[in-house]
Amino acid sequence: MDESGKVNNDAVASPFRLNRRQVFQAAGLVGLLEFVSACSGSTSKAIRTTVSAPAGSGHVVFSDHQFLVLEAATARLIPGPMDDPSEMGHPGAREAGVANYIDRMLGALSVHPARIYAGGPFSGRNGASGDDMASFIVLTPAQYRGWTQRLAKLRSQYAAGLEALDHAAGGDFAAAVPAVQDRVLAENPDGFTDLMFSHAIEGMYSAPEYGGNAGLVGWRDIGFPGDVQPVGYTPAQVSTSDGPDVYEPTTLAHQVLALVQAG
Repeated sequence: MDESGKVNNDAVASPFRLNRRQVFQAAGLVGLLEFVSACSGSTSKAIRTTVSAPAGSGHVVFSDHQFLVLEAATARLIPGPMDDPSEMGHPGAREAGVANYIDRMLGALSVHPARIYAGGPFSGRNGASGDDMASFIVLTPAQYRGWTQRLAKLRSQYAAGLEALDHAAGGDFAAAVPAVQDRVLAENPDGFTDLMFSHAIEGMYSAPEYGGNAGLVGWRDIGFPGDVQPVGYTPAQVSTSDGPDVYEPTTLAHQVLALVQAG
């Protein structure tokens, strides 16, 4: 950071470079590490209390700039080939439309029925005549009140969190180099990185009716067949193992396993 308070992008080395395998390990580590927020206190008065999409933005709750910041941040948390060459062939948050999922989630009550609980039983992806999941279930009055409070809190957290990312990155998080973005995310301002990561995982691997997992890229990347009804599985598929799950050891997992075995 120079004397003007802006970050020197060229001088920052990334402490947060993760590939697809490491990002899930990091999800657990974020909760264990104590980060020092670079944007506490000094920005609190400047932070808006909620997100609200201006007319013509094309988004449900985010402004164009907020959406770009969110897209850039989630792409660093779950990188794809555009964000990390080592992920070539593996889609990430950008390819799955994770930012769109979060935008639709926060604005789920802006339409009727609210986009909270997808219908069923079939999606039409495996032989049904239509996509029942595209029709959402009408909330009860109690459910509506509960979700109103929950989403209001989340919108406030996103407004504060996205502005904090901008401030910590020198003014525009989306325009910062990846090393700066990674450092800012690692600081986890007010727990916002944790919150955003949990929603990014949802948007990466949830049913596409909720706005993410575009083109089923998340499911296909991990070999998940998704909802198979009404075709379902054959008796042979149910009774015959397809082989053991692949286990990729990590340093953290080895430490935990060693402690268990030692006990």
